[in-house]
Amino acid sequence: MRRLFFYIFVIVLLFGCVDKRSKKEFNTSFKTCDSLYIELYRVYGSGALGGDLLSAYLTDSTSFRKYLGTFDDADGGYYCECKGDLIVVGKVSKKDPYFKTRQVGSFSLSELKKKGEYE
Repeated sequence: MRRLFFYIFVIVLLFGCVDKRSKKEFNTSFKTCDSLYIELYRVYGSGALGGDLLSAYLTDSTSFRKYLGTFDDADGGYYCECKGDLIVVGKVSKKDPYFKTRQVGSFSLSELKKKGEYE
């Protein structure tokens, strides 16, 4: 019984203490719109056990960086669509055979630049 408790405790410590907004380990970035990028940072590397846990940020690299969320790269990711001043953010799920997407949020590009939110 003690051994089971010890293993559960170690697993909780490993997975429960992850800073999901960490920007310590840059993974990659890709261009989404004219001057916008999504930057991905590795938050937790699971090695041979599965995909890495990544945090995603929307940025123009100079005036703002907006946290989008965290995802397992084996399961899906984030995307952005630009419709004039409106930026629509969605999440793609690879678990669904039809790659279902859902809208996560939308932002005004001029408001983001005005607020200067840089995390």
